[in-house]
This record gives sequence, structure tokens and C-alpha cells, in this order.
Amino acid sequence: MAAALVSPEDLTEDDANRRVRILLALATCMAEKGYRATTVSDIAREGRVSKTVVYAHFRDKEHCLLELYTRATDKVLATVRAAQDRAADEGLAWRDRLRSAVRAYLEVLAANPEVAWAALVEVQAAGRHALTLRRQVIDRYVELIRGVAAEMAERFPDEVRAVDRALVVAAVGGLNELMLARVERGEAGSLAEDTDVATEVLVGLVARR
Repeated sequence: MAAALVSPEDLTEDDANRRVRILLALATCMAEKGYRATTVSDIAREGRVSKTVVYAHFRDKEHCLLELYTRATDKVLATVRAAQDRAADEGLAWRDRLRSAVRAYLEVLAANPEVAWAALVEVQAAGRHALTLRRQVIDRYVELIRGVAAEMAERFPDEVRAVDRALVVAAVGGLNELMLARVERGEAGSLAEDTDVATEVLVGLVARR
């Protein structure tokens, strides 16, 4: 079962559950009416807390979104790395290892559709700080893929090559659009159906010709 992208275990404060409720309330509100139309009052009402409590945790709505996005990204990356490690421990062929990582990535997003909407759609409407964070997140995905490709190139030198960063950026951009299109159609829960397509993109990227 895919893990929740935002959970109380991610936090250490005594009121961790309340903070997570606020983050998830923002995700719910954005899925219903969008980031720009969502107010702190909306978040408080959905999270069943007062506005005072929301402001005790977050400076403003943007701060709340940035934390939601950061925590979700951290959880996704950890999920992908864990899937990659399991596949390696099981001795799977490199193509199957890639597929395992891709499927884990898509499944965790599919299991958290409102957070997926926030991360793929709403973050682009949230201002300069959010766009800067989005660029940093994309860079993290790029470096993850490059690291996996380099490790596989060492283990399977006749089949896999290390990949130039620009090519990985292009592939990540294409995969992001693939996911975004499905989420915009209201099909976030079906993201795992794109596992084969996304895997083929990465196989084509790293396979020696």
C-alpha cells in the first residue's frame, strides 16, 4: 500500500496532528477551488481549527503550500529510493529496477490525489517562492535519475550508459507533462496506469544503443 505523502510521523511538534490537518486542508481546498481562491478561513474551516491556530503554524497561505510541497516531495523521493534499493537487493534486471521505481513513484501520487494536484498544478500558481522551490524539486529528481543511471552503468556497462544532465531534464519535463495531463483530467488516482510509458521513457534514456 502506498504511503501517505504527509503524515504526523513527519513532524516532531507536540501538535503534529493539527499541523498535518492544516496541510491536508490546504490540499483539499486547492483541489476544490484552486490556490488563488483559497483563503486562510477556508483552510481553517476544512482543517477544523481556528484561523489563530493556522497562523500559529504558518505565516500565511504560501508558507503552508511550500511546506506541503516540500514534505510531499521528500516522501516521494524516499519512496522511490526505497523501491530502487529493494529491486537491487532482489537482483532484478535493470529494466525491472527502473520499472519498480517508476511504479512506486506513480502509486504514491495516485494514493494522495489532492496532494498530487497541489504538487503538479497549484504550485505553479503560487508565486516566485513556489516556482523557485519547484525548480529545486525538479533538480532533485534529475539528480536522482542521473545517480541511478550512473550506478546502473557501473553494474551493467554493456547495456546502460551514464546520461548528460540536459537529457535528463528533458525527460523529467516530459514525464511531468504526462502526469500533469492525467491529473488535470481528474484521473490522479489512475496515475499508475502510466507506469509502462514512463518506464519506456527512462529505458530509452539510459539504454546503450
